[in-house]
Amino acid sequence: MTARTLGALQVAALLVSASYGIGFLFGSGEYALRYGMAGAIYGVATGLGMIAMAAFAGRLWLAGRAVWDLLGDRSGDRVRRLVALLSIVWMAGVLAAQIHGAVAVVRLLGAGPMAAHAVAIALIFAASRFELRAASLVFAGCLAASAVVLLYALVRSCGVELYAASLPAFAQALPSLGAAQAFTIAIGVGLLVCTGADYHQFVLAARGPGAAVRGCLLAGVGLLLLAFLPPAVVLSAATQPSWPGVADAKQVVPQALALAAGQISAAAAPVMLGVLGMAALGSGAAVLRAMVSALEAARPRRASASPFVLAAIAMSVAAALTATGLPIVDTMVSVNVAYIASVGVSLFTLLRGKDGDEVGETRVIGAGFIGAAAAFTPTWAGWPLPNVELVALLLGLTSAAAAKVVLKRRHGRAGYRPVRRY
Repeated sequence: MTARTLGALQVAALLVSASYGIGFLFGSGEYALRYGMAGAIYGVATGLGMIAMAAFAGRLWLAGRAVWDLLGDRSGDRVRRLVALLSIVWMAGVLAAQIHGAVAVVRLLGAGPMAAHAVAIALIFAASRFELRAASLVFAGCLAASAVVLLYALVRSCGVELYAASLPAFAQALPSLGAAQAFTIAIGVGLLVCTGADYHQFVLAARGPGAAVRGCLLAGVGLLLLAFLPPAVVLSAATQPSWPGVADAKQVVPQALALAAGQISAAAAPVMLGVLGMAALGSGAAVLRAMVSALEAARPRRASASPFVLAAIAMSVAAALTATGLPIVDTMVSVNVAYIASVGVSLFTLLRGKDGDEVGETRVIGAGFIGAAAAFTPTWAGWPLPNVELVALLLGLTSAAAAKVVLKRRHGRAGYRPVRRY
């Protein structure tokens, strides 16, 4: 049983720390170089997701279980294992973001593209083998240091005024991103925040339902304030005469922070890159371990595989995502929508208080995943589909809903009644 001792501020701090990572930082900066202040969309979606989670945080706290544990309780162990397996999908996107971040840092240190990928993957894999309890403090400290330098870079590049006017600038720049893409990011990121067990653990650890709700609201506000920092730093730094440019948009945030640190001392620039690299390695190692745990939970009881083999499988999936060349935010959103499309209908059924049978829910989730994957197939074959993430989300949810309706009618004709699970 989780110890329930956290106040609202502690809950908020943990939720923010779980959200503010390399994907948030580097991905927002990369998007800012492409879309201006609209690059804050990932952070804004994360913050709004936290605020949305506040709407049911009290009920979640009273239930004492994460949403997906409740789904497994109601629909059976097979569904629990399937959801654990599908969680590999969205976690692979997070791990891919850490790989992208590490690659960007290593390339700025002078390595070529192929060597940078190999070094990043090898170091993340190696870091995941360490005992991370003490190391996690070092990795978290590196990320905190980057946040301090981010603020310093904002001041040094005269970006404070730009940050102060970021909200109207965001609204003005949003059309450049496109309504469909903005909507897909909002759904793909916001819903995952609401349903992520990694976030629920902090809500469940609150000392009461009120603290859980206030913690989510405070985290949402904090993340909305943080969302505009990376774009403001990038946009202000890129206008400076000393800006050298970048070979890849993913390098823009580490480049800006390294230049800011270099104004303090020439030796500080490579140190700053090392700090950012350590943060990416630490986050990547933590995600890789979580993926191994999910694979262990999803495998059949009679099957066996060593953690090393499972880690290699998880890393291979994430490395394949990085090979697509998509921006960091697009990489994470694409796998998020595949996951949400798979489990969204079953989650909706759960929130309505309806029970489901093990076989039926397995088929519904499978139909959602197949529908979402079908939308991505032309892209994988080299035929890009406009707004493919939105198409995948809609097609997956439609497939799952159709499967739900067909199974319900079939069971109704057979006089079937699902067995309630306690």
